[in-house]
Amino acid sequence: MAFKFTIFCFVLASWTFQHNLAQFNVNQIIDELLKADNVTDTDGGIQPLGNILASSQIGWLSRAEESLKQFVDDVNYNISEQCLQDTESLLAGLINREYWALRMLDAMGKPPSGLQDFHLHWVGNWEECMSVEASVPRDRNHRNGATRQLNGKYCNAAIKAKGSKAILGQGAYLRIGVCVPESCTNTDTASLVNALIEIIPINVTTLVEQPPVATCREKHLEFTRTAYISVIVCGVFCLIIAIATIYDVILQNREKQISKYQSKDENGDLALEDGKTNGINVVTDNKIASFGNGLQNGNKNTHPPNKLSMPSARKPGMAGKLLLSFSIYTNASKILNTNQSAGTLTAVNGIRFISMTWVVLGHTYSFGLQSASNIATFGSTLMKRFTYQAIENGSVSVDTFFTLSGLLVAYISFKELSKRGGAKKFNWGMFYFHRYWRLTPPYLLFMLLYVPTVKYWSDGPWWPQQGFEANNECKDCWWMNALYINNFFGMDKQCMGWTWYLNNDMQFYLISPLLMIPLFYSPIVGGIVCSVMMVAHFIGTGYVSYHYELKANVALSEGITSFEEYYMKPWCRIGPYIVGFITGYILYKTECKPKLTKLYNIIGWTLATTFGLMVVYGLYRSDGTEHLSTLTAAFYNATNRSVWGACVAWVVYACATGYGGPVNSFLSWRGLIPLSRLTYCCYLVHPVVMMVYYNSQRSLSSWSDINVSYLFLGHLCVTYAVAFVVSLAFESPMMGLEKVLFGKRKNK
Repeated sequence: MAFKFTIFCFVLASWTFQHNLAQFNVNQIIDELLKADNVTDTDGGIQPLGNILASSQIGWLSRAEESLKQFVDDVNYNISEQCLQDTESLLAGLINREYWALRMLDAMGKPPSGLQDFHLHWVGNWEECMSVEASVPRDRNHRNGATRQLNGKYCNAAIKAKGSKAILGQGAYLRIGVCVPESCTNTDTASLVNALIEIIPINVTTLVEQPPVATCREKHLEFTRTAYISVIVCGVFCLIIAIATIYDVILQNREKQISKYQSKDENGDLALEDGKTNGINVVTDNKIASFGNGLQNGNKNTHPPNKLSMPSARKPGMAGKLLLSFSIYTNASKILNTNQSAGTLTAVNGIRFISMTWVVLGHTYSFGLQSASNIATFGSTLMKRFTYQAIENGSVSVDTFFTLSGLLVAYISFKELSKRGGAKKFNWGMFYFHRYWRLTPPYLLFMLLYVPTVKYWSDGPWWPQQGFEANNECKDCWWMNALYINNFFGMDKQCMGWTWYLNNDMQFYLISPLLMIPLFYSPIVGGIVCSVMMVAHFIGTGYVSYHYELKANVALSEGITSFEEYYMKPWCRIGPYIVGFITGYILYKTECKPKLTKLYNIIGWTLATTFGLMVVYGLYRSDGTEHLSTLTAAFYNATNRSVWGACVAWVVYACATGYGGPVNSFLSWRGLIPLSRLTYCCYLVHPVVMMVYYNSQRSLSSWSDINVSYLFLGHLCVTYAVAFVVSLAFESPMMGLEKVLFGKRKNK
């Protein structure tokens, strides 16, 4: 019946555009459908689809056509003449049981099972629709033999239903994949669907909240000017990287040849192998003497090696060093190197990697909701699980990064202040430049690669051909990202919205001297400043939460208010940064060598573990609902992230001071060092990796624990692989350039 209902809808839609709806004989068509619904074959069984279409019983379509042809004039739908003509050709093809027309009909989305599970996206078959190519008569009346090409186009029609806000948060959309002629635009397709809604013999106004919106997929996309610029810039980078790598390999090979000829003797003299197995030449006072079998045999008639055959040990100049900053050979070895300098807080590596893994895990769920067909059933089951709290409250993983950022800024900067003799001799220009240069070039270069070109990367029924950034390829707001201020604007002004974290982190870094300088000169004054800022953070965050009536679990808060006003505003997220900053100061003052008794160490680990578990799992209820009052939720939102930051700070402190035990051994494992170095690029690229995967799917998937686990592991591995490439292309070269240009002048 679903198939016949689709035929019914399509037949009605086509002729409705050119006839008076007020005179439309819907009952006659319904009667014909009811009669056709009982078609059986000669054996009394239900006929297969092909037999039904080929049987004479499909004459009901012809009879429907005859009843419709009497209404021919008046229609006010906003539809183009070419689309209307092609739609009529499609209907004629259906009536004549032409294969291409049946394929277009078959490609349309149909009501599936699981409607009560909110399976409201009827995808259809994108590939079948887009592959349709047919020759149809050029003239409506078939008066000559001329033909024209009619191709299929896949569109998504979204119809917003009423009364679903309480269930799905923002209202349920019925999304239907429809296959229309290629000449139909988004507006044409929306008109087609709207006509179908209006002729349904029920009061649809009680079900539909707003007119349908259609989004069609074009077969070919024109390359934009910004896309050409992106390709050219990336091509230049690839060329420079290739030249730099070849140059680096040549230099490395020359050094290996020199080392093959050179070695140190016991007296420190330079020995040169002459290429023979029976002799060694020793260079002493610019003279070459031969030793080996020749001397042992008393043969003093030896010849010095040919100096022309020996490679010269020339060091690259400034231009060469700048070029080598782009070498994959050198940069890859730096990223994969597991050595770290003395005084490094090695436990930070493991914490970074675990936190990045946690972020990917949480986004695997949140980004993939659109591709799950059983999200209502599976989602409601997840919400009732105790273990799912680690996903639901996983947003504190970002607060881990804030804590580490504040801790490292304080720990490194205080040591540099002490080394330079105070704030007056500290190079504040390089302090800010280094941070901006460390983050911004790879950030903007990746944006330049991703934003203009992502629309060409893939296709499918969900693929957004305008790109993932809806605000016109970030043309109006990219400068906000460059200045790290886009978290002060609404969601409609966001480009790469997940970079709100980078904005906050940069803003905290900008004001860090307000904490650093008082603490350096006076622990009391500095402590007062930190306390005032922390109290202001608590009060401000609590007020925002109470004013907007936010829930303690941000994931359960409705609308985007919780994200815009609370989640990405710096005054609501600075708490963990201050906690980390104070911890870094303590490590600096104690030189990572404090005296802790065993009792204090046990108390510290116990409190950190207890409060950490409370933050992650403390909101759990077996029914998966929120149970805190608005005031209590405000208190929780004001304090929970700082409490989590304190728990993370204790782990770093204990591991850095020798009280970490097996925890420190795991977090400081050398194998995690390269993964830790890639954390920044992982954060930049991981949403793009997920969006490309999910939006490239051809059909919905039924989620399960195993399914999501595989998705998570796949996202994690691909994210790190892409991050490695992005780091080699954009991040490492910029760091190398800074080292060559400013390495000797930092903080001088």
